[in-house]
Amino acid sequence: MTYAFIFDESSCSGCKACQAACKDKNNLPLGVLWRRVYEVSGGEWMQTGEAWTSTVFGYNLSIACNHCIHPKCAGVCPVDAFEVRPDGIVLIDTQKCIGCGYCAWACPYDAPQVDPSAGHMTKCDLCYDYLDAGLPPACVAACPLRCLELAKIDDPGLNDRGLLLWDLPGKEHPFPLPKLSRTEPHLVIKPHPAVNQVGEATTVSNREETSPAHPRISARGEIPLMIFTLLAQMAIGVLGTIFIINLVMSDKQFAGQITFIPLIAVGVTLLVAFLGSIFHLGTPKNAWRVLNHLRKSWLSREILFTSGFAGLWAIATGLRLFVVGSFRVWISLAALAVICGLAALYCMQRVYQLRSMPAWNTRRTLLEFSISTVCLGGLLTGSLLPKGTPSGVLLGITLAGMLAFFAALLVTISIAHSYKSKLSKWRIGFLLAGLLIEATLFIKPSIAGMGGLYLVFILAMTEETLGRWIFYSRRNPGI
Repeated sequence: MTYAFIFDESSCSGCKACQAACKDKNNLPLGVLWRRVYEVSGGEWMQTGEAWTSTVFGYNLSIACNHCIHPKCAGVCPVDAFEVRPDGIVLIDTQKCIGCGYCAWACPYDAPQVDPSAGHMTKCDLCYDYLDAGLPPACVAACPLRCLELAKIDDPGLNDRGLLLWDLPGKEHPFPLPKLSRTEPHLVIKPHPAVNQVGEATTVSNREETSPAHPRISARGEIPLMIFTLLAQMAIGVLGTIFIINLVMSDKQFAGQITFIPLIAVGVTLLVAFLGSIFHLGTPKNAWRVLNHLRKSWLSREILFTSGFAGLWAIATGLRLFVVGSFRVWISLAALAVICGLAALYCMQRVYQLRSMPAWNTRRTLLEFSISTVCLGGLLTGSLLPKGTPSGVLLGITLAGMLAFFAALLVTISIAHSYKSKLSKWRIGFLLAGLLIEATLFIKPSIAGMGGLYLVFILAMTEETLGRWIFYSRRNPGI
């Protein structure tokens, strides 16, 4: 026996009794709404001769968690905190939840929401306690016009009630729902006649009510993730650069001497990156559970490979510090660490490639992350190399930096064309300045050993920080 919400969009008056009843029954804090009523408006006034005609329209959409057949929230959760009951109700085990918010990103209906005071995710539980007692959910009971109902999906008359959203694989869902969803939501909608008038000017007019902390406003809430992704990628880039230097240099003893300080820099950046990721969590004490869902969650895999990278770095650095083992052993460990780092980088970009986030779900995400890895890793390594480093090494780092700057410039220009932002202009300015200095270093390599690469690294860090801010600002949820 599985349930589905039935919503008659054509009859809803927008009184929000369902929304209020849900909030009251579950004692939800300020800013958390498990059920939201969206006020959709559109159309315009047009003059035809001396007469004016109107195509203005408005309707309401009441929506909560749809307890989907394929709940994406449960699939991406790194701690496997979601439970699907035999009757299809999707629940969150708050004792496991770490409050990372990844389920909210993945859900095309913005159903999971963080409770800041409790530090974990929350969402509609279909009032399963009422259902077990033979009562309807609070939102259904509160609707004065009976335009919100709960039915069993094996009801033979359900097909005549409206659009079965889980049975519309090739059709568009009514605005403002995401056009298509592979989660197959348990939701039936009787559309408002005005749905056929929806156009580019159609908007949700009460956005500040339904999403008071809407992510379109700012990326400020994702600063811990900016720190983690940037520094983890930089650490991978530094170790990759060290590995290449040791691999190509003929004087292995000298190569080992010049790469110890950059090795320490890898550890420092990793430490700060992990601290940043911990501050992102609502319940850090549950962080030990993050490897619970390796079978499905890319976030679990990202943490696994990043931790593996950190562990291999620690062993390799210890061998270098205490001069234990041969160069072949060390280079083998470094190679394994680099492979682990590249796997972590791949998983990192897969974390952001969600169908519910169209701006992130592109190949450009992997390109942006790869550019950060090469640019920041190479330039930090170059700025930390001691005097007397062979000019060939500095030239190689300079050339790699030039290519990374140029690639970042092309990506930024492409993004700026679609997302108008003053930050994009600033980033382009920093990129051009860095590219100019890199070209100067390439022409006159001696400047690189005099702090030139350090200056370029500062420029690169600044523009990559701006780029990551722009990246998180592009987040555009399904509703």
